[in-house]
Amino acid sequence: MKISPRRSTNAASQQKIDLHADRAKAATVRDAYPAAGVIHIHLAFSDPQPPPSPQLHSLYPAAYAFFRFACPCIDCDGQIDLAAAVAELASAGAPAKRAARSLSGRIACQGIHWRDSNHSEPCRIQMTYRIVVSFAA
Repeated sequence: MKISPRRSTNAASQQKIDLHADRAKAATVRDAYPAAGVIHIHLAFSDPQPPPSPQLHSLYPAAYAFFRFACPCIDCDGQIDLAAAVAELASAGAPAKRAARSLSGRIACQGIHWRDSNHSEPCRIQMTYRIVVSFAA
């Protein structure tokens, strides 16, 4: 009889599992922001090492209205929460001409890199974001 080895889940892996579970519990964009059509979130990263690739998230009305993202560094337990910024743009109501609204900013990851149980260091990655909310016609 073959016994499979035990796998331990590190903090970063568990955090990503928790993020997926939280996303599944979120309301849809349609329910949370009825006037919003599409929400585009552009993320770009800078780091002393080669930075991770930029990301683009497009959330249509049927998508989950979940705006917390895991740090792109594989061994970091940090999260980037843009929910307040999206709410500011999307819940203000559609402009008279149905023009899109946008917001830009910069956030530093507050997570910790866990290399092993004896060594950890703060994450130094910087994220520049741009959120664009287009309104339904």
